[in-house]
Amino acid sequence: MDNVPHQTKTLMPIGGNENWDDPVVLREFVNRAGGKKADIVIFTQPSILKTTGRDYARLFLDLGAGSAKSLNFRTRENADLKESIKAVRSASGIFISGGTQMRLPAVIGGTKLEAAVLNAYQRGVVIGGTSAGAAVMSNVMIANGKGGATPRERIAQFAPGLGLTDKIVFDQHFRQRDRLGRLLYVIAAHPGLLGVGIDENTAAIVDDEAKITVIGTGAVTVVDGSGITASNVAEVEHGGPVAVGNVRINVLTSGCSYNIKTRRAKIPMPELQSE
Repeated sequence: MDNVPHQTKTLMPIGGNENWDDPVVLREFVNRAGGKKADIVIFTQPSILKTTGRDYARLFLDLGAGSAKSLNFRTRENADLKESIKAVRSASGIFISGGTQMRLPAVIGGTKLEAAVLNAYQRGVVIGGTSAGAAVMSNVMIANGKGGATPRERIAQFAPGLGLTDKIVFDQHFRQRDRLGRLLYVIAAHPGLLGVGIDENTAAIVDDEAKITVIGTGAVTVVDGSGITASNVAEVEHGGPVAVGNVRINVLTSGCSYNIKTRRAKIPMPELQSE
C-alpha cells in the first residue's frame, strides 16, 4: 500500500497589476511556497523589461522567502541549461511574470525545462503567475483577443499553453478590460472547460483542480458551460455576435470558494449578531 502523503497541486493565477504596497496576494504565494523555507524560481520570459526578475526576487525576499532567483534566458537553445533545470527541480514555488503569454511556451515548449515545470507541479510545487503568467497555465490558452461583453466570432484566439490544467481556461485583467465576451466565446467553443476570469490584484487559487479559493481586492468570474443547451458558435462569421443558451456565471470575491466537481459556489455570509 502506498503510504506517500498526498501533495496538494496548487495553481495561483493572478489577474495582473498586483498591489506591491499592500501585497496580500503575493504574500499568500510566498506563504504557500514555504515562507522562510521557500525556494522560488521566477520565469521572466513573458516580460520585455530587464528589471522584472530582479524586482520580483527582491519583493519575494522582502516578504520572507528563503530564496528567490530568476531565469532570464530568451532563446530555446538556453531553455535546457542544466542550472535552470536544477533550479526548477529544487524549487518550492515557481512564479511566471506578466507580459505576452505566447513568449513562454514558444521558448520552453517541448523542452526538458517544460517537463521539469510539469513535474514540479505534480509533486506539489506551487505555480503562481500574474497576467500573462496566469493565462499560460492552461492547456487551452487565450493567446490574445478583444474586449466586450458580448461573445463574438474571433473575439479570442487560442493557442497551447503549458498544460498544467486541461479543465480550466484563465483570463486576466478581467473586469478592468471588459473580457466577459471573449471568455464566453471560449466556453461556447469548449463547453467542457471551466472559464475563470480574474480581476486585477486578485488570485483564483486552484487546489487539485477541485476547488477555487479567491483572495484579493477584486472578483473572480467563473463561467460554467457544462449545461449549455445550444450555441451557434460554429456558424457565426465576420465577427458577428454568438448566441449561447443556459451558460452559468458565478461572481466570487475574497473568501468565496468554488467546487469544481459539483460546480457550486460557497459565499460566506455574516453571522447574526446578538443585541
